[in-house]
Amino acid sequence: MNSEINLTGSEWDIMKIIWEKQPCTLRQICDAVKKQHDWSRHAVISFLKRMETKGTIYVEDADPVKLYTAAVSQDDAIRQEMGSTMSRLFNDSPMMLVSYIAQSNRFTDKEIEQMIDILKEGEDRK
Repeated sequence: MNSEINLTGSEWDIMKIIWEKQPCTLRQICDAVKKQHDWSRHAVISFLKRMETKGTIYVEDADPVKLYTAAVSQDDAIRQEMGSTMSRLFNDSPMMLVSYIAQSNRFTDKEIEQMIDILKEGEDRK
């Protein structure tokens, strides 16, 4: 697998299905993806081929169907995407990210208390 995980939005949607159902067949992926997108079977196959080339999924020829599994963990993919986003949008500054989130005014008092607890837990692990 490539050291850099670089998934498009559509590939993220497919990866979420694979992480949840793996190993899974093309039919299972197509059925699940229909809940969000109006993609043809051919479009899904194209995404899967591109993802295999990128090294983000494994494809096993299990007669009579192919089985798809993730070559990267969901946690690793999220961690890298978060790092890339923080670098791109917040100059690698966790404080800028937290400040932006805090200023969004979208949180209840309970959610703010939960976030404070999470930050404290992270500090305790140092």
